[in-house]
Amino acid sequence: MALDAGREYPPETVWHAQELYCVARLTFDQVAEETDVAVSTLKRWSATYAWRDKREKLAQAEADLQADTIMARSVMLKKLIVSQDAQTGFAVSALESLAMKQAEAARAQKLMSAATRNELRPIRTKEDAVAALEEAVELKLNSMLQSPQDLDFKAVQDVRKAMELVAEMKAVETKGKDDGRGVRGTNIEAMLDALR
Repeated sequence: MALDAGREYPPETVWHAQELYCVARLTFDQVAEETDVAVSTLKRWSATYAWRDKREKLAQAEADLQADTIMARSVMLKKLIVSQDAQTGFAVSALESLAMKQAEAARAQKLMSAATRNELRPIRTKEDAVAALEEAVELKLNSMLQSPQDLDFKAVQDVRKAMELVAEMKAVETKGKDDGRGVRGTNIEAMLDALR
């Protein structure tokens, strides 16, 4: 257990703070906000457990891994073009699939960090839920359009499905609302159908 001016923290808190600082690369202020641990305590833990060194090593390892993956993809694509071998084709397919998953994970991480920076809105009604979902879809779409080189078919399909869901929810929401004429819209439609 780590101590802070008489306050004990479970080891999980220390390791979670370390992960936020070293892996997610948050600042001490951001980690303090996420963990409810004082910045001075985080800095002391950082010195005790060599967080800065771990953070630098992790950043270098991630950069090396990304560069090596790109180089491997390039080598395998060139080999496939020359050999047109099925086994090489399978390897290229696996590498491209991995690259797409990594890009999706990176996009998800960006969205999560953007979402944590924004204050969450209270959702008390169905209308609030529809508005919040619509806003989330718009944020996702804007994020995708800012990085068109990272677009993939699955992400576009997901946004399309989410937009359809928002449209359906809005239609249900407006269907149940009073249209201001004293009779609900669904009843008017039924009456008009009966008159035809």
